[in-house]
Amino acid sequence: MREAFGKYEAYGVSMGIEGIQAVEKRDEIEDDPTVSELDLVYADKMGVFGEVEMPSPAVCELVDLCKEKGISVIPLDMNDEEFTELYCDKVRTYEFVKEHRLAKKGMKKKFEASTPEEFALQWDSYVNEVRGYREVSEERERHIAEEIIDVSKYRKSLLVLLEVERCGGVAAILEGK
Repeated sequence: MREAFGKYEAYGVSMGIEGIQAVEKRDEIEDDPTVSELDLVYADKMGVFGEVEMPSPAVCELVDLCKEKGISVIPLDMNDEEFTELYCDKVRTYEFVKEHRLAKKGMKKKFEASTPEEFALQWDSYVNEVRGYREVSEERERHIAEEIIDVSKYRKSLLVLLEVERCGGVAAILEGK
């Protein structure tokens, strides 16, 4: 991250504004963030590749570097209110209720991944078998792509930190525009 920092006019992260603010103030926050069962299983499975840190060390480093230079990190994802509204609209009650079963099944499932990136994509595919979760992921990709397009109208260059699971969808949307 340090090698890339300073070479771009703007820096964006696939997080909402509240997430970026939480990373900025992570040393002051005493509460453990609420983590879903699916996130706990994901972290456990990802742990075979090494220590899992939340928030991502790359995001923390970018936020810290930008803060040192007085640069704002651009939130490319929805804010908490928009995401909650989307989630409630797309994820049906039945899908939400069966999340525990999905997490339990995911804990037992064998993933044939040899890298963290492969596992992340396989896990995303597994979770997105549920229609509501898939629709939320697709809408996030559309939102992030639109934000990147918007930023490109007034910035010459933008470094984007984006989880690998969303890269393909965001790239496809950007290529289509």
